[in-house]
Amino acid sequence: MPMNIEEEKARIRKEIRRRRKMLSSKVLSEIDRTLPEFIAAIDDPELRSKLKKAKRIALYRAYNGEVPADGLAKCFMDQGITCCFPKIVDDRMIFVDCKSLSDDEFTVSSLGIKEPVSSVPVDPKDIDVVVLPALAYNEEGIRLGAGGGFYDRYFGNAGSDSPYLLGICYEFQICSDVPYNEQDIAADFIAVIPEEEYEE
Repeated sequence: MPMNIEEEKARIRKEIRRRRKMLSSKVLSEIDRTLPEFIAAIDDPELRSKLKKAKRIALYRAYNGEVPADGLAKCFMDQGITCCFPKIVDDRMIFVDCKSLSDDEFTVSSLGIKEPVSSVPVDPKDIDVVVLPALAYNEEGIRLGAGGGFYDRYFGNAGSDSPYLLGICYEFQICSDVPYNEQDIAADFIAVIPEEEYEE
């Protein structure tokens, strides 16, 4: 009997989480260090244009083996770009501006994820680029998240005001058979970190 969409999503999430757990802290640290250079070297005119013009970029604090993006955030901040980060408030996601990644700007949530201390939300229309966390993507950019639907609801309702969505993932997170519903958002571009970058 074939699995339904939710069962198939759960299977893929379990497998990706297993693969991410195998990544050592040394590998994650090196990816964090080199990610800004990796992104800057991507020869895609639209991506380059969006990043060059961006005044506010939404990022995430990596958790449980996600592609570390702190180095990328610091690089953007050094360029004078405002960076905002997600926070769950009353079961919905908001984004909050942070001047740095210092401990006084963030607190650890009940799930173990670093979230902004402040709860002053950014207007979604003021976000130019979003660096998306994900568990998997298919080749068309359809994103499989952790299951809460927070990103799908937040950016799926943006319509013509939707920011540029940049997915960053490991090569093993590209899954041709990612099942999806019509509410699942798709990345505009996926930066795929090749396997040789995290093989020890």
